[in-house]
Amino acid sequence: MNTICHNQWCGKKFQISDQEKSFLERISPVFHGKKYEIPVPNICPDCRMQNRVAHRNEQYFYHNTSAVSGKPFISLYAPDNSWGKDSKIVSSDEWWSDDWDGATFGRDFDFSRGFFEQFFELSKNIPKVNLIQVSNENSPYTTGTGYCKNCYLINSSENCENCYYGKLLQTCRDVMDSSYAYDCELLYECFYVRNCYNCHYLSYSQNCFDCWFSENLKGCKNCFLCADLTNKEYNIMNQPVSKEEYKKKLEIVKGSYEQTMKAKTFLSDLRKKRVHKYANIVGCENSTGDFLTNSKSCIDCYDMNDSEDCRLVQVGVNVKDLIDCSNMYLKPELCYQVLGTIGVYNVIFSIYIFHSHDVMYSEFCYNCEYLFGCSGLRNKKYCILNKQYTKEEYEKLVPRVIEHMKKPALGSVAMSGVTHTLTKSFSGQSDAEWGKYFPVKFSPFGYNETLADEYLPLTKKEVENRGWNWHKEESASKKYMGPETKIPDNIREVDEKITEKILVCEATGKLYKIIPQELQFYKKICIPVPRICAEERHKQRMFLRNSRKLYERKCTKCEKPVESTYSPDRLERIYCEECYLKEIY
Repeated sequence: MNTICHNQWCGKKFQISDQEKSFLERISPVFHGKKYEIPVPNICPDCRMQNRVAHRNEQYFYHNTSAVSGKPFISLYAPDNSWGKDSKIVSSDEWWSDDWDGATFGRDFDFSRGFFEQFFELSKNIPKVNLIQVSNENSPYTTGTGYCKNCYLINSSENCENCYYGKLLQTCRDVMDSSYAYDCELLYECFYVRNCYNCHYLSYSQNCFDCWFSENLKGCKNCFLCADLTNKEYNIMNQPVSKEEYKKKLEIVKGSYEQTMKAKTFLSDLRKKRVHKYANIVGCENSTGDFLTNSKSCIDCYDMNDSEDCRLVQVGVNVKDLIDCSNMYLKPELCYQVLGTIGVYNVIFSIYIFHSHDVMYSEFCYNCEYLFGCSGLRNKKYCILNKQYTKEEYEKLVPRVIEHMKKPALGSVAMSGVTHTLTKSFSGQSDAEWGKYFPVKFSPFGYNETLADEYLPLTKKEVENRGWNWHKEESASKKYMGPETKIPDNIREVDEKITEKILVCEATGKLYKIIPQELQFYKKICIPVPRICAEERHKQRMFLRNSRKLYERKCTKCEKPVESTYSPDRLERIYCEECYLKEIY
């Protein structure tokens, strides 16, 4: 089925597959023998992804204060967020305390008004936890994390210990300034690596040990400034050297900022010249996309491991039967248009649902079942707009709400002093609410704070023309009160006093600090103190990957057609699976 995106700013052609139509029929809720069909989407996959991830801030933290105790803390929500200054942001301990119950905010559904209008009013009154965490230990400055210990400024990560400044770390230990790392230990500035130990400035590699400034290595040890190697040891610039020569060369670079920058420049040149596989797909069957490992039947998916039967999913760990979802972790199953879950089943159109099942149009709910339009509930079932019902009442009322959502939405929402009509202003889509995701205008974040800005960047003017929010950044230079700090070239010459200094990012002018644990790590592995802030270091790592979009291309060598994230106008050599294996092995 071919169609055109209904968003007035888009208009792209897209296809709805038979798999998607079958999945929607399968996941559509049934009450008293009647199926309430979820309509096929009328906006393209990119716009659907944009709608979801515009509700997720995983990178920007702010100083805020608890609405309950007034105590200061670090929060995902800026004090002047789009909800307004009366937003109820609380600490994790306060949110999980027995002093409040989300059910006390329950209300009747008003059939004279639109669903999104009523849901927003409920959501705005529900306390929101300052950071998104599940069962962490001593990791207060992390978000989107679960089961982590002694971690700092990481996000989208689980089962990690002693990790700092990273994204999508899974079962890692002693890892810093790295992203997309799985089952790794003692890493610095690594990107998309698996089962690696004591590696630094390494990317697109697996099963490597003691490697530096290299890319696309497999089963290698003690390699420096190398690319496209398999099962090699003691190599420099892809040439074998003696153990003594290797150590002598490496010693010149270790710890020196000047030498490190020279090595990074050489590595950048290596990337341009090396052979690139059409996609980063390893151990997969019948799958397309990028950054896929040990997965089956995952179509147009990205950043997924150990998953199957998915389509249009971005970031998934051990997931099954998902379509149009983002940031799904640890065995979610049968979900549609969902953002941010752990261990859920049969969830649709929702945000941050954990260890729950049969949930629709809800957010921030834990250990719940059979919810519709709820926010901030724990250990509840059969609730609508946070109001408790019996099973019979719930199954009678939800169909009425769905039928109401199929009609044109009525009413308006007052947001930050401005009234927004809910008929078309949020997305440019048709008026019916059933089958639509939460409007982007509903997000408490500015577009430029969210994951959407990383995936599909827009200008401030473009964002505002769509009626969405933009976060105004405050100039850091106005706050800077200390003298300029000169950082020694070599980490061996840096003393502990640097942790008391305020540093200025050479790339952005933003302020940053070196925490004591960070300095200890640099000294342990002999890495120079970075001259740019953690935020900019993250952005530079993200440049190492392509956008999440597939193009039809031909293998540079044999001209076999492939689906690749390398656009046709790119100059890299792109090989199909067969040609790539012949070249590398």
